[in-house]
Amino acid sequence: MACLRWILVLLLVAAAPACNRAGLRIPGAAGAFHPARTGYVASQGSSRAVRVAIPTDSREAHLGERVAGTRWKGCRTDPFWAGSAPRTLAVELERELRSSQIFREVNPVDDSSALVLETDMHALCAQAIGFLFIRVAGITSLHFTLRDGNTVLYDETIERVVTDADEEYTGPSAAFIEQAMKILISDSLREVLEQLLPALDDVPLSGQAT
Repeated sequence: MACLRWILVLLLVAAAPACNRAGLRIPGAAGAFHPARTGYVASQGSSRAVRVAIPTDSREAHLGERVAGTRWKGCRTDPFWAGSAPRTLAVELERELRSSQIFREVNPVDDSSALVLETDMHALCAQAIGFLFIRVAGITSLHFTLRDGNTVLYDETIERVVTDADEEYTGPSAAFIEQAMKILISDSLREVLEQLLPALDDVPLSGQAT
C-alpha cells in the first residue's frame, strides 16, 4: 500500500508541470488592466475617420490551438471578470489609434464615411504552468478587418506570446499569478499592436494626408 501511495505521488508530481495553474489567481490582486502602450506615431496619417467595433469574443472556438508557432495554446483562463475582455480590448485599441494619429478621428459621433475596424478574439488569455517553479505566459491572437463600406482594406490575424522569462515582459520578477497574468496579456497585446499599427498606417486610403 505504501508503495502504491508513492507511485501516485510521483505521477501527480510528473503531471503537475503540464497543468494550467492560472485558475489559482486571487480576485482583485492585480488591480486595473495594464495599458498596452506602443508609442507608435503615424508616418503619414489620413483624413479618414475610423470606428472601432466592439470585438467579437470567439475564444471558445479556438481553445487548444497553438499560438504564434509556440507550445502555448488558446485557453479559458484570464484576469478579466464579468465578461469584460471585449470592452477592455476596445479601450486599448481606441487609445492606441488616437495616440498614433493614423486616422483623423476615432469613433466619430456622426460620420457615415468612417472606416470600421473589426476585431475577432481568437485568444486573449494567460497560462501559468509548473509545480515548484511556475512559468506564466500572456497569449494573444486577434484577427483584424478594416472595412471601407463593403470593401475590405486589411484582413490579417496577428499573434504574440510573451512569458515572464522574455525581455518583452514589463512586470516584476515576483508577483501574484493574477498580476503576472494581466501584465503578460498586456505585453503580448502590445506586441500585437506594434505590428498592427504600422500595417494600418501603410494601407492605401482615399484622403491620405499630405
